[in-house]
Amino acid sequence: SSGINAEWPLRPGGRIGIIVAHRMQAFGMKTVGYDPFVSASSAAEMGVEFLQLEEMWPICDFLTIHVPLLPSTKHMLNSSVFEKCKKGVRIVNCARGGIIDEDALLENLNSGKVACAALDVFEKEPPAADSPLLQHSNLIATPHLGASTAEAQTRVAKEIAEQFLALRDGKSTFGCLNAPLLRGALSE
Repeated sequence: SSGINAEWPLRPGGRIGIIVAHRMQAFGMKTVGYDPFVSASSAAEMGVEFLQLEEMWPICDFLTIHVPLLPSTKHMLNSSVFEKCKKGVRIVNCARGGIIDEDALLENLNSGKVACAALDVFEKEPPAADSPLLQHSNLIATPHLGASTAEAQTRVAKEIAEQFLALRDGKSTFGCLNAPLLRGALSE
């Protein structure tokens, strides 16, 4: 079986989810995803079948997570969700620590419900060296290095500069939470 991979988010601002979906499709995986800001037709244009989260859990062989840590996403993957997942699901979280309830993940790794997990983010960073989760033979743990490449640093610098120019010119900015305050400071 080529497997089913679930991705979220899928919106253009969620660039990583889209990139991962395309890579998984290259390996013959059917990709399904969820994003509250993307329509089923937009997802289909990316080759992703749009599903609600509750529809994804029982069918996915792989779950990759691409969400920010917000009150609504804290412990998004928890005991209740793991119960709904297919036995042997594999989980990758390179987004933010806290999205996965680590106690529930450990319990489900121990039971075999979760076959394996790969994490480069943890609720408490750095995680304790004697953490039972870190010691689990079916966990791959790496340091959180996603933005540590020269390319990522260049892209971030360019995006920040573009946002300042947009603010200066009175245009909208994506992801800038304090835009009104910055506009005022730039106009002084």
